[in-house]
Amino acid sequence: MRVRHVFAFLLIGGICLGILEAGAYAYLRAFRGYDGEHLLNYEFDPYKNLRLAPNFRDTRGVRHNAQGFRRDGDTPLAKPAGTLRVFLMGASTAYGLESLSKFGSKQYPLIRNDETIDYYLEQYLAKALPAVRVEVINAAVTSFYSHHHLIYLNEKVLKFDPDLVVFLDGFNDYYQFGKGFDQFRDYAYQERAHGMMGEPTLGSWLYYTGWWLFRKSHAANLIGRAGRNLWYALGALGTPREPASIDVEQALLNLRENAENNFVKMIERNGLVLQHEGVAAAFALQPEIAFEQGKAFSPLEQLIYDEMENQWLVNYIEYKNRARPIVLEYMNAAAAESGAMVLDLTDIYGGITEDIFTDYCHLTPLGNRILAEYVGARILPTLQARVVRAGGRLSAAMTGPR
Repeated sequence: MRVRHVFAFLLIGGICLGILEAGAYAYLRAFRGYDGEHLLNYEFDPYKNLRLAPNFRDTRGVRHNAQGFRRDGDTPLAKPAGTLRVFLMGASTAYGLESLSKFGSKQYPLIRNDETIDYYLEQYLAKALPAVRVEVINAAVTSFYSHHHLIYLNEKVLKFDPDLVVFLDGFNDYYQFGKGFDQFRDYAYQERAHGMMGEPTLGSWLYYTGWWLFRKSHAANLIGRAGRNLWYALGALGTPREPASIDVEQALLNLRENAENNFVKMIERNGLVLQHEGVAAAFALQPEIAFEQGKAFSPLEQLIYDEMENQWLVNYIEYKNRARPIVLEYMNAAAAESGAMVLDLTDIYGGITEDIFTDYCHLTPLGNRILAEYVGARILPTLQARVVRAGGRLSAAMTGPR
């Protein structure tokens, strides 16, 4: 009798789990753009921690190609004749991440492939250079620091024969003010590798099992995401904590030391690698809502800015604005080593009253288009010069599908 009870309990439990799994699958397919194969848009990478999942598709408008770039069409390793190939590298802003703000997420829950910086930049350059085919490849990966670009260039990007690479960075690692920051050691997304490859403890086993379920089970994935949102919501209901304060003067001193030991070296090295390969480079400092700028904030942006001012670190906005010219100073000096361009994008939205920012640094489709056209106008002379130098080797070509 006891055996039958156990068997019945297991059978009922299995049926319930099956129903839960099927229901989660149906929900994800119907409402979250799930393609039936990829629960996450990224996967483990042995060199960079993360990479875009090849052939990922969110049916609402996001696609990665077979090469792991955010692009509808595949990118052949051999560059077609008559083609100029531009790569966009960076992190979440360059990738085209959706809003991470509770205020912006309802209006901007997704940025489609035809709303990203690379898409608009390709349109702009194709119109400006009608005699050649132009490809702008989005090789950005959410969460990347500048040292990942150095790895990615050598591991993959240079094999695709780029003519120019645009690096769009800033928020993740250009403004670090913690004493002794090291971008390799302190990269924020290494915990999974440490948890799974470190000392085999019960905690690491539980962590790995949970992560495996999150990646493989529709129900676990859905429950995990809902639980994370609930945790954040419950935290917001608690007694507000006084935000920590930044000692701005000390933070700026730390910034200079960190810059010289981290992102400055990456700009120098990325620039020199590309110079050696005969590839043009442009290092762009991304816009952020915290900066003093000519843009008049929309109602949504004012909510986002007020939240940052009241809930982020005390003096954070002052620090960022005083840090901006220091970062640009270092960027210009570092890029000069290889003759690369530096593009200051921190105040390019003057006179725009519509939504540009969806949160602290991610952009609306309009923001992406304006940024793309600004960058396009500044890299255009370099690309035109390459066309002239190439002469007959760049024959006219029809622009193919993205």
